[in-house]
Order: sequence, then structure tokens, then C-alpha cells
Amino acid sequence: MRSRVNGRGGAAPWCIPLFALAVACGGGEGSEGSTTDDMGEDALVTYWQDVAPIFYARCVTCHQAGGIGPFALDDYAEAKLWAGASAAAVESRTMPPWLVTDDGSCGSFEGSRALAQEEIETIRAWADADAPEGQPRTDLTAPEVEVLKDAVTYETPSFVPEAEGTDVAAFDEYRCFRVDTGLTGDRFLTGYSVEPGVPEMIHHVLVVIVDPETPGAGGVKNKELIEALDAESPDRDGWPCFGAAGDGVQPRGIPVSWAPGQGISRLPEGTGYRISEDDWMIVQVHYNLTDDALAGVEDKTSVHVRYEDEVEREGHFFLPDDLLNSLATGDPVQLAPGEESVKYSFDFEPAQLLLASGAQTGELLGIFPHMHQYGRKQRVELIEGDAAPRCAADVQRWDFGWQLYYFYDEPLPLTLNSKLRITCDYDTRSATDPVLPGWGTNNEMCLAGVFVVPDP
Repeated sequence: MRSRVNGRGGAAPWCIPLFALAVACGGGEGSEGSTTDDMGEDALVTYWQDVAPIFYARCVTCHQAGGIGPFALDDYAEAKLWAGASAAAVESRTMPPWLVTDDGSCGSFEGSRALAQEEIETIRAWADADAPEGQPRTDLTAPEVEVLKDAVTYETPSFVPEAEGTDVAAFDEYRCFRVDTGLTGDRFLTGYSVEPGVPEMIHHVLVVIVDPETPGAGGVKNKELIEALDAESPDRDGWPCFGAAGDGVQPRGIPVSWAPGQGISRLPEGTGYRISEDDWMIVQVHYNLTDDALAGVEDKTSVHVRYEDEVEREGHFFLPDDLLNSLATGDPVQLAPGEESVKYSFDFEPAQLLLASGAQTGELLGIFPHMHQYGRKQRVELIEGDAAPRCAADVQRWDFGWQLYYFYDEPLPLTLNSKLRITCDYDTRSATDPVLPGWGTNNEMCLAGVFVVPDP
């Protein structure tokens, strides 16, 4: 019983026009250009001969006529207007949107959007030379916007969110909706994308898989807990759910973790997440209403899921975050205000995931860094027993607007003695009071989602 998942490449993100300096979006292919011409190494760097090949390969999936980027980079006249901003964005590595360090020093990832240093220098040299055009060419082809093919679409109901107004969610509402999977047997999720109805208000979307018969809090079955939560607000769709699928509900897994900028996520080839016909699919949407103009606005968000009947290896998702979990202790961690750097660190041991599958070893195939507005850096280290830590993922310039699930080119081996050390670094200089962990955008998280595949 084996089948293979289609290969995956770099995914084009949702290029939200709010990011006016979003000069590069991943994905696409273009012809290679030269960085010099017959005049030698001091030749003038031009748009068509040197810069356009980079833009076509990296940027114009979104930044083309009719695209969802706020300006075009496959048109010389318009690209020239944005030359300085383009150079500044790639030099700061805020664009293309690829947050993890990807120079070989801390993991190697599929579909990298990171520009090579020489590409950055080429764009800067072109901008500094007043963006000369060069000789126009016709051999470059703008890539089509990537879509998730052969997907099943699930929709939340049309819903008007209301801010909770609490210390841990001042401008936010977390709402869960059950959707019918339509499955008639076990299938494997191998890819997904999310289409937010009102992108400006969607902080994140999770898909939580729940076995309705599994006991949750107090030994009460999940289905009874969910039915009770749903009954608390009969005049509104769904139910409040700060914790995954709701207070006390025990999830089986969270195979979809989406945040702005993510685009299409494809699980590594040959892997999938099992969903059975009896499972309940719960879509959790985090609505953020910081902008007063969003009050009373209705949203309907779509989740697109690609299934396979069979895969070679079954994987599992988990979202460890001890900073957020400290809320349940009655004495939550508080991040000191007014500091340029406040760090929080904890260890996560994946042994439980391995043992639940009857395995002694496995692999870490993916990582999903997540913080909120105070976040500045995150580092994940793999520690094997008493050995020195090995860098697994490193984010040096956190950007809340571009959150991706990163899958490894070379998976990291795991044993029952493995642990992941997750360290988050926050800049709290804008805060006058201690920053609490919480679900609100003005609170903080220290989350590193993981995709673990046990060995047979």
C-alpha cells in the first residue's frame, strides 16, 4: 500500500498589498542572465541583462500586471521607480519573504527563496547606477501564480467577529467551526493552502483534527465538550476556542498551521497526515480587530486540502509553546517591559510522539516559527543526550507578516533522547507594562511547530 506525493517546490505566498515594499515573492522560474558583458568586469549592470532574470525567478509571481503585488517588476519602467526600495528590501533580507537562516549554517530547506549575496549586490549596483535599462529581451517568461490543484475546499460560515476585550486577547476573537470532511475512509493530507476572506483581520488559521470519542478534560468525550461549548452562544456560529479546538478538548493533531504570507504548503514527498472518516475537522480562526474599521465586517475563510489515498510514511504535527502554557499554571511568565532584548527558552522532547507510534527513532521534517509583534529572533537547537546543541532553525529578523512552514532538504534524526531547545528573543521597548503570554496580537507566544515522522 504505497503511493507517492507530487514533488514540491518553492511556494508563492499571498502577497498582501498592505506591504508596499514587498518587492519579492518566492517561486517561479526564469532564464538566467549575465552579470557582466563583453566590456569586462566593470560592465554596467542593467535591468534586462542582470536584474530582470532575478526578478523573474523570484518576484514576478506576484509582481506582474494583474498580480496581487502592489507594483510590477517585469515592466522596466515600473521596476525603475522601485529600484531603490527593491535594493533596500533585499539588502535587509526582509524580501524575499524567507525568515530562516539558509546559508548552510543552520539547516537546509526545500524551496528556499533566499537570495544569494551576489544577487543582492547586483540589484544594489543597478539601483545605484540609476537603474539603466539595457537591451530589451523576449526570452524571459513571467511564472503563473501557483494554485493548489486537486484540492478539497472547506469554508467557514460567514461570520462577524467580536473582540474579547480581555488581558490576553484585547482586540481578538478565537472562533472554532466544525466542517464536514466528506471522507468515506482514511485519507492522507499532503498539502494545503488557506484563502482568508478578509486578510486584514486574519491572524492565523489552524485545522485541528479531533476524535469525537476520545476523552477530554474530566474524562468527558470530545464530542460532548464541543457540543456544550457550541451551545453557549446559540445565536452565533461556532464556539470560543483559545486552546486548539476548545477548552478541555483533546486534539489528535493540528495538520494545518497557516499565517499571513504562507501560501501553499506541501508536505515532503512520500509523507502525509492521516484523517479518518470518523474524525471531526475543526477550523480555528484567530480574528484580530485592532483596526477599528474592521468592526462589523463579515468574513468567510476557505481552507484548501489536497488528499492522497496512500503515502509511504505517516507524519505527526505538534505546536509546543511553554510560554503560552504558563497561563495554565496560575503564575504566567511575564516579559519585562522597556528592554531591547528579553529572552525565553524551553525544551520540547519529541519522544512522546515517537512512542505513541511504536517507534524508537524518527525524523524532524519541518519547523514553523511563530511569535507576535514583540518578537525579534527565534532559535531552535537539537540536543541529543549530552551532546552539544545543533542548530535546527534560526530566525534573525522576525516578520509577523511573513510566516512560513519550512521543510528540510535533509531531515534531522530524532531518538528517544532528543530534545529541541526553543529560544525566543523579544524587543519590549514599546511596552510600559509586563508583556503577558496570550492569544492576542499584543500578547506573546514562543511557538515552534514541528512535523515529525516516526521510523517504521
